[in-house]
Amino acid sequence: MAELPFAFQQELSALGLGEEAEASVASFASRHLSRMADLAGKAYEGEGHDFPICRLHLLGRLAVIVWKLPEIRRKYEALGISAEIIRDTFSDISLRQRLFYQKTGKVGLSRADGIWLRHIASAQIFKLGVLQYQPIKMFYLENYENGSPFFVISDDQKAKLPVGTPVVNVHIQAGADLAVERVADSLLMAKDFFPRVFPETRFQALVCYSWLLHSGLQDLLPPNSRILHFAENFEVVSETGDNRQAVERIFGRRYRRRANYPQQTSLQRNALRDPAKLGYALGIIYLD
Repeated sequence: MAELPFAFQQELSALGLGEEAEASVASFASRHLSRMADLAGKAYEGEGHDFPICRLHLLGRLAVIVWKLPEIRRKYEALGISAEIIRDTFSDISLRQRLFYQKTGKVGLSRADGIWLRHIASAQIFKLGVLQYQPIKMFYLENYENGSPFFVISDDQKAKLPVGTPVVNVHIQAGADLAVERVADSLLMAKDFFPRVFPETRFQALVCYSWLLHSGLQDLLPPNSRILHFAENFEVVSETGDNRQAVERIFGRRYRRRANYPQQTSLQRNALRDPAKLGYALGIIYLD
């Protein structure tokens, strides 16, 4: 096996991918050593989401993003981000590889993972405690790509938080610990973090687009549910019955036959019994 750069080996080891995945990534990088710098350099070139990294084999996607980590780390360090937050942020790669392996039995990343990880590649996402945060300009999902209505957003809401306003997008990773105290700690960290790291930007709100905020879950979950307590942090300004994200997160994917859906948890059983209660919502926490 060709000698791999020390910085790459360090980042690969720190991810904690597991013995099999780590060996597979190292083997890919060794076999393609002469091309790795070029693949990594061009990984996120171009417009839209048809990035060169997405055209690679699933193992290649993982190897290339790991190869880029020393460069990405320098971007985070230039912002003054602590080693702990960088480690926690990079752990999203490990999580996505683990979930991909559970679904396919293969080491690598999906095309969707490759697209998502552009946020880490550009140092534009941060894991603070149990939640991820991304500085963005406010947008409202009012229509599907075909132009049909999605969310209904009132004029008052648009005036209160106009499109283009600096906000922070809140993301919830699969399996995130939504214990009330942990969520509260994370939100407090975010409220301190962004004014400090980006002092030139006045963020107006934390915003969250998620199936976890849809009101129908109140009929599917017990009152002490961590999901319901999480949703209470946000003012829900609009919701839709589009349940694609909910089905993906609750069942792993959509099945052709009702009998094939897993029913291992009470949420799965309740959601399957009354899928009309599933949906998607936009919630906001306004900042002072």
